[in-house]
Amino acid sequence: MLTVRDIINSKRRRAQKPDEQELRKLPDRRAVIQGRLSGFAQVKESRESVLEIAGLVDVAREDGYQTSLDRATIERWLEDIQKGASPPGTREDGRVTVNCLGLGVSGALPEDKRPDLKLTMELLKKGELGAIYVTEGANRLSRDPDRVVSATVLKLMKETNCKLRTPREVLSPCIERDWEIIHDELERGADELKTMNTRLYRRRARKAGRGEFVGEPVMPGFIVPVVEEEPNGRLRFGKLQPYPPHAGVDVRILEEFVKQGGSWRRALKALEGVVFPFFPDEYKYMERLSSLRSAPRTEKGYAVTKSIIHNLATNPKSIGIWHWGDMEPILNNHPAIVPEKLFLEAYSLASARAKPRGRGIRNEPLEWAGLLYCCNHDIPERISGHPSKGAYRCQLDYTQGRGPSCLDVSARYIDRPLTATVLKSLDFTPLAEEVLMKLEADVSRSGLEAAQREKEKAALKRRLERIKQYLGDENPEREEFYWEQIGKIKKQTIELESLPVDSQKITPAHYAMVREFLSGLPKNWGNYSRTNRNRLLRLVIERVDLRHRKAAIEATLRWKTGQSQTITITRVMAKSKKECAWSIEELDTLKRMWPKSSKESIVLALPDRSWKSITHQGYKHVGKRSADASGRNRGRRPWGSGEEKEIQRLYEGGTPLSDIESQFGRSRTAVYNVAAKRGWERPIPAPTRSVCWSLEQNPEVSNEGCLGRGYRGWG
Repeated sequence: MLTVRDIINSKRRRAQKPDEQELRKLPDRRAVIQGRLSGFAQVKESRESVLEIAGLVDVAREDGYQTSLDRATIERWLEDIQKGASPPGTREDGRVTVNCLGLGVSGALPEDKRPDLKLTMELLKKGELGAIYVTEGANRLSRDPDRVVSATVLKLMKETNCKLRTPREVLSPCIERDWEIIHDELERGADELKTMNTRLYRRRARKAGRGEFVGEPVMPGFIVPVVEEEPNGRLRFGKLQPYPPHAGVDVRILEEFVKQGGSWRRALKALEGVVFPFFPDEYKYMERLSSLRSAPRTEKGYAVTKSIIHNLATNPKSIGIWHWGDMEPILNNHPAIVPEKLFLEAYSLASARAKPRGRGIRNEPLEWAGLLYCCNHDIPERISGHPSKGAYRCQLDYTQGRGPSCLDVSARYIDRPLTATVLKSLDFTPLAEEVLMKLEADVSRSGLEAAQREKEKAALKRRLERIKQYLGDENPEREEFYWEQIGKIKKQTIELESLPVDSQKITPAHYAMVREFLSGLPKNWGNYSRTNRNRLLRLVIERVDLRHRKAAIEATLRWKTGQSQTITITRVMAKSKKECAWSIEELDTLKRMWPKSSKESIVLALPDRSWKSITHQGYKHVGKRSADASGRNRGRRPWGSGEEKEIQRLYEGGTPLSDIESQFGRSRTAVYNVAAKRGWERPIPAPTRSVCWSLEQNPEVSNEGCLGRGYRGWG
């Protein structure tokens, strides 16, 4: 039976903090070996620094971590990365991960641009990381000059007691002395980076003042000559020099840009097939220095892009003017590669003020604006909404000059099916009262917090008045203590006064508005503005992925709760010129078949094109057909009285002309001609066609607990 002393000792043990040895104990959970060097030049040159990362594997194994990774294997992998035979990545086995995603990445970058730090912080947030192994110190984790990233990492390490392990020692951020060591190393790393950047900027400014290359991408048409090779293998470059194989392409691009009136789209179309030749072996180093390194590559060279045209038309370096930073431009610094008159014409067109925005700025956004993505590309592309036209468009190919618009669809074909599905899946009625109770509780709590704040301010004011009575004491130490307390009280008072005050008073009318909105959402949906509808959809929908082909659209709704639904939408084909433009493959087929093939063969080969469109393109690109193919040598079949009456009945009854054609073997033109001659009247078709869609049940969707008690399932 337990005694009182046993209970007291048990409570004392639970309340007792672990000692320093326990806090630094390894192995603990997962270990990450953090390998980072600031640039690829440092990765290639600093062999010992890179191989030192592999030595941390032995340190982790000595600490008790179980893994089959060994130093020799990691050294071979790191040597492959140095040679460029293998990209930076990770190696993982057991409870040890070698994270070398940061090789060549600056520690000053934020988390989203550092894949190595992103992986480490994900493990920290999950509480799975017990130790971070580094070659030097905490500055290997971050050199953020703003201290934001380093403070976040240190906070996460302390919350989860993630140790920092160096070849010399183990530091636990839960120990005050160790925390100060890690913090000082992070601060010192940020200060060193700031000092280094200041020093490097001064050096670059001196070189730029002489008109020499200082590291920015070299525009097409130029090369930078190697002036000197330093002992460590680095190259020092001089001023820009023309490179004729590319300079000639520059002139042709600007001439076409001016000829097309400043339209880079038309210029790209006219320059189809024009490329910048690859650099020869003697200028291989220019592949990493030239701005062409980001241009698409073809079999013959670098392709021309919109950004290249804009750069050539706006960069004065092409006419010999050197401009760097906020320094004064240097005229005639290097030879020009394009005529000055041509550059001035192109510059005036490229920098001309854009036409004023039209009716779009006076229209509310479409209902699903910002939520639709086109998945017909390698990387999903956000679909733009055009409220003045009432349409959604994916214009990636059109914008980049690669072809017509990928998708141009009326908004009603998308809005109605998606909105109907969302409203069918949502029912906020059971949640209305719960939301109102939460609002009332928040208002009540806000009032209590305000009252408590006033009480604390009054207490501080009384305490301040009492302390001021003791000022003037002959004892200087006591006098200093009183002034220190006065400073703390004033600081606390300022902090209380700076807290936000809820100036908007909640009235019963507000509760009534919320109750009406939540309970009558499906019924009153059409009465709300498109802006409010779009805002509400953004609260519950993460995105919508669209996959489309001709008249069929497959839309996948992705809810913020993790569920997804797939809807198949059937629509009328758009009449947009951009979307319905003929492809190169279709034109090639038509050019091959148009002269001698029969109408039936051509229609069969081009099922998505009407005969009227086919004949228009045929006469435009090829010319007249042969007499045998066109059927002009065949006699016309006369109309029979019975046939004419039957066609009249079907025509005036609204039967589709395609059915009449197939039934009687008459062309659409022949039917139109006889109808006009006889005065037949055809009913006017409805201006719009209803949208058809079907919902496919996703087996991954759970019908329980999706959106609280108000969720009714997908139905």
